[in-house]
Amino acid sequence: MVGRTHATGLALCALAASSVLAFAQDPGNKGGHQDEAKPNTGQPSTNGPPSSINLGRFLLGDGAPDIDARDQANARYHLAEERREKPQMIVFARIPQEVRGVDAVSKDLEALGIGVIAIAPFRHDRVGAMHMRLVTDGASINARNYGVFDPVTSNPRPAVFLIDRNGKFQMMMSGGIPVDGELVRLTRESLEKSGELVAQPPPTLN
Repeated sequence: MVGRTHATGLALCALAASSVLAFAQDPGNKGGHQDEAKPNTGQPSTNGPPSSINLGRFLLGDGAPDIDARDQANARYHLAEERREKPQMIVFARIPQEVRGVDAVSKDLEALGIGVIAIAPFRHDRVGAMHMRLVTDGASINARNYGVFDPVTSNPRPAVFLIDRNGKFQMMMSGGIPVDGELVRLTRESLEKSGELVAQPPPTLN
């Protein structure tokens, strides 16, 4: 009798175990720890690095944040006042070489009728002798305001903004600064398109 009861108990245990196993393997089972596939929303992963072309919330034609700071000569630079006189080019630099590259064509840019100023997280003595104005922004406050602060490196991303007399973004570039006269050409085209600069006729061939 005892042997028969023991055998019956083992059979019941085996049946219960097989039921649990079948439940766990059921594809339609929504319980347990099976991960559900997440739909693709088309948005970039929040765990990835920030986009190099991200310009924050700004678009062409939007109002530019004001800048009120001191340059390398301790002279005040107030964007709200400077851009009323002429359009202003704001260059965010991450390394001294980027400042030198823009400074090399700064006179050509000024010849287009604009003001040029660089904003960087270092002092002018790391750049050397230079023509254009430089604002040292060690905390990258202005870079944050303009949406070009890189939280990975804690430095600004290289970027160029051209701001018209009304304080609106006229040209924006981020992720790199054009060199070898390309910045001058792009700036001229932007000014001609806006009517700020009269388009020059093509040179005549003799």
